[in-house]
Amino acid sequence: MVFRGGGRHLDVPRGAELRLGRSSTWAPQASALLAGEETVSGRHATVAHTADGAAWVTEVAQGATNGTRVNDRVLVPDRAVRLRNGLRVDLGPRVGFVVRGIEDEPAGPAG
Repeated sequence: MVFRGGGRHLDVPRGAELRLGRSSTWAPQASALLAGEETVSGRHATVAHTADGAAWVTEVAQGATNGTRVNDRVLVPDRAVRLRNGLRVDLGPRVGFVVRGIEDEPAGPAG
C-alpha cells in the first residue's frame, strides 16, 4: 500500500505498521517527511497493512491535536477505520495522502 500526496510518498508493505507523526523517535520512517508540518502532531496516527492485505488507519489517543480524517470523516481516537484505494487521509488541516495499492479490494461485478 502506498500513501501519496503533496510530493510525499510513504510505502506500507503487507504485514507492516507505519507510525505517522513528526517525532523522530516515535515515527522514524515518516518524521522526515512531516518534520516541517506544524499541524501534524509528534504522535498523530498509525497505518497498518495486515498480512491478509487489509489496511487500517487509527488516530493516536491524546496525540493528534488537529485531528485525522478519512474522506472528511473525523476519526475517533483509538478506533481503526478500514482504508480502500482512492480514499484521502488528512493529518490535520494541511497534510493529506491518497491511498493506493491495497490488494484486497473487492472485485467488480463479473460481466
